[in-house]
Amino acid sequence: MTDRPSIDQILAESDGELGRYAWEGTFADYLRLVVEDPTRSRLAHDLVYEAVMAKGGETTPDGVPVFGLFKDSIFGLERALDRIVRYLEASASRMEVRKRILLLLGPPASGKSTIVELIKRALEEYTRTDEGAVYSIAGCPMQEDPLHLVPESMRPALLEHYGVYVEGELCPRCLHLLKTEYGGKASQMPVRRVVFSERSALGIGYFIASNPRGDSSVLVGSVDQQMLSGEREEVAAKAFRLDGELNIANRGLMEFVEIFKAEKQLLTTLLGLAQEQIIKNEKFGSVYANEVVVGHSNEGDFDTFSADKHSEALKDRIIAVEVPYNLRVSEEVRICEGMLASGMAQGAHLAPLTLRMASVFAVLSRLDPPARQGMSLLDKMRLYDGNIVKPYSRDDVAEMQRQNHREGMTGLSPRYVMNRLDNMASSPLVSCIFPLAAVDSLWRGLRENISLDEEERGTYIGFLNDTIREYNDLATREVQRAYDENFEQAAQILLDGYLNTIAGFSDTGFQPTDATDRTLSDRDVRDIEREVGVSERDKPEFRQEILEIVAKWRERGLSFGYASEPRLKAAIEEHLLPTRRSLLGALSRPRGERQRAEWRRLRNAIQGRLMNKHGYCQYCSDDLISYVVTVLDGNAVHKAQKNEEVEWLWPLTHQATEAADETEA
Repeated sequence: MTDRPSIDQILAESDGELGRYAWEGTFADYLRLVVEDPTRSRLAHDLVYEAVMAKGGETTPDGVPVFGLFKDSIFGLERALDRIVRYLEASASRMEVRKRILLLLGPPASGKSTIVELIKRALEEYTRTDEGAVYSIAGCPMQEDPLHLVPESMRPALLEHYGVYVEGELCPRCLHLLKTEYGGKASQMPVRRVVFSERSALGIGYFIASNPRGDSSVLVGSVDQQMLSGEREEVAAKAFRLDGELNIANRGLMEFVEIFKAEKQLLTTLLGLAQEQIIKNEKFGSVYANEVVVGHSNEGDFDTFSADKHSEALKDRIIAVEVPYNLRVSEEVRICEGMLASGMAQGAHLAPLTLRMASVFAVLSRLDPPARQGMSLLDKMRLYDGNIVKPYSRDDVAEMQRQNHREGMTGLSPRYVMNRLDNMASSPLVSCIFPLAAVDSLWRGLRENISLDEEERGTYIGFLNDTIREYNDLATREVQRAYDENFEQAAQILLDGYLNTIAGFSDTGFQPTDATDRTLSDRDVRDIEREVGVSERDKPEFRQEILEIVAKWRERGLSFGYASEPRLKAAIEEHLLPTRRSLLGALSRPRGERQRAEWRRLRNAIQGRLMNKHGYCQYCSDDLISYVVTVLDGNAVHKAQKNEEVEWLWPLTHQATEAADETEA
């Protein structure tokens, strides 16, 4: 939390905001600045790459790069983000790849627009720093690079002796100004610092190609018809306003939305920009432009474009990065939580497992069927989410991801999930959204809004059945964890003991974090490891890996808890949690009054812990416990046939639950 600013501090900051980025001088002044510090001069790709990397980054314990710019906004798309940053990095080194259009290709609501939005905001912010300062010829509508005033003959020497690289030519406007106002004296040309701003149409361009008959002047700039007579050079300087989105984006970034809906003339303009770095002025030459062009599109439009034999040249100038839907349930929950924070699905309490079960249903719809014999789709989903599924390993997960590289390009979108939850939350009759009610809403929404054929309907029924199986397991785990008041403490004690014990077999210099320096017997250590399939032969490698993971967590300033590593979490829970049989015996309603009093006490205690520690309300905690007892007792909660509607045998709202309780009483 920051210190509370005084009114005077706020006013002082407000008064100084505009002046903070003000710098004016001549080209002579600017050239001296650049010679002293060549990093003040950079091309667009270099600037954008620096803006992205200025937010920092790290590598996860699994070796996955995490970029600070995207860390809290984009989830489950590490491979796509890595490809985007690698493209920018290579382009920043002035490799040929910079003369390509970066295309983000994916289904609706997969995160394409959000990725570009984050890069644009980072670029705006970076140009407000000393490191990211950008300078231009004063008054130029394209924020012209002042170094274009350096003649071609001097550029090799400038690079060789001062490390300053110059590329491009003066725009017609600045060339005319140099000749007419300054008598050709480049040293006297005025230079100022500029700050990129999409709202101010400076350094960031934006174009939606939703209208196939769109006016090309929106991209390449408008023309003053009254100035079209006279010398060609003068006409180019005065008639062409250079106010198109491509002009605006010079030295920065151009976002092209639904790129393949644009008419061919506009796509040809993009081809010239990508290949030759020019914007063509009809009949009056061209203008040099240096900018990062990012387009995004869905696969349908891309396939139509690709089928056109006349589009070969532009296709060769495109680098496509697939941006699929996220395939990890835990990350999908974070996506939904982000949408909730923005105001969607407000007005009703969400049972703690509601978002997770909605995410399970969505992720299942995005996965390709597993090719491995004996593996279910639910197994694959769990493996992708980092859970333990015997006998499969992390190598199996990596191999599946390589074989199914287009996974996630179809299925339910996060937007659809949140729209269905929002629809439920807006009902005045719903005060708490139960997990199965959310799943039912997702299913019914498909039946109401999407024309599913018989095969697809059967597939989605399969997703529904798998989602309920997953809910049965997760709901049972929730009650098991709430059964013991001290479960979390006991789990952490067991984890600390395990880590301290295996540290004795390692030379990593691992230091205990607890004062008691507790350890476990070798038998207890092996019991934990056997729970996750670690053999006697593999135990040294497993222990070394665990200690390295813990060390990386600590290096990042994070606390390593019992649930931080999926394998240890599964083993510790299996070691400590009550069995399903004992849980059923304790929670089943007894016949005798004396036993019933103890049953009520235990049930109330579990319900209280669910409410006080785990985010449940009175209704969803009661529903959870009753549901788990029903499932453990072998009773069905729904009927679903391949081509028929789902019939629920379990109440989906607390109103129905209350009615059932009153009937039982």
